[in-house]
Amino acid sequence: MARKIFGERWEVIEPISEGGQAFVYKVRDSRQAQDTVFVLKRLKNPKRLDRFEGEIEACKRLNHPGIAPIIDFSLNDPAFYVTNYYDGNLISEAGKFTPLRALDFFIRLCDIVDYAHAQGVIHRDLKPDNVIITTSDDLVVLDFGLCYMQDTEQRLTETMEQVGSRFYMAPEFEGGRAGDVTAKADTYALGKILYFMLTGRHIAREAFRGDNELSNILQNSQVKYITDRILQGSVVEDPSMRVDVKSLRETSVLVRRLITEHYYPGREGSRCRFCGEGHYSSARRADIRVHYPGIEMTDHFDLLICDHCGNIQWFQKKEE
Repeated sequence: MARKIFGERWEVIEPISEGGQAFVYKVRDSRQAQDTVFVLKRLKNPKRLDRFEGEIEACKRLNHPGIAPIIDFSLNDPAFYVTNYYDGNLISEAGKFTPLRALDFFIRLCDIVDYAHAQGVIHRDLKPDNVIITTSDDLVVLDFGLCYMQDTEQRLTETMEQVGSRFYMAPEFEGGRAGDVTAKADTYALGKILYFMLTGRHIAREAFRGDNELSNILQNSQVKYITDRILQGSVVEDPSMRVDVKSLRETSVLVRRLITEHYYPGREGSRCRFCGEGHYSSARRADIRVHYPGIEMTDHFDLLICDHCGNIQWFQKKEE
């Protein structure tokens, strides 16, 4: 069988996948003696050349270990580009994660996406199939084929064309409203990716409450922090009610710390379970009005107050 070579350099080893817009192959560099494996993405539909060129331009401006670099490309027929091959599993293939492991990966994923936003690139198609966890536990974001570059007039997807996966697509894109793009579309998808990492489930729209509540599914009351602080600020229909990715990362660091360090603090010096920033110290009973029947009238409770946000906790004293 004749060898298949692109650009007089890239020899196909085997096919990886075929999508609606491109073929993807494992390839080797015929100019090198060593058999290092790369990935070649070949455009399938010449009518999508503008989008394909936009994906190449976006990746060329992004220099981050969590984003696959463009090693070589050609816009001649057949158009293609070459990037690194990563050995590992997509998030969609990795199974469910423990809360702390999910948060660790999620914080790193937010770092990568925040970097792209700082360079003016909005991904718009973040989903478990587009993020790989390598064998060395590194994260790499793939497939910028639907991205939007904020400093260009060209929108890489026509207005009437649906953007992204239906489970992870921001509501403002429904009905082909691709012109309503903002970076907060990625915020929405990130929240849903975190939910998937924890449960292995896709959820429709903003349905993370009720039967889909994390604390019920995982039988873990601590993950309510994730629902109330991360999902509530990301998986929201109104983009103006979502936080940006940098804030989402900061909140996730705080939530991880809350889950790791404590849940119900019972001593002076422990970190506040409400704000996660301050620490508890003893409060004089005379300075605080506690509106809870009986507590203000007894000495059987210790009162602690956060020195940052003023959150008050009370704990029953141990009998001596």
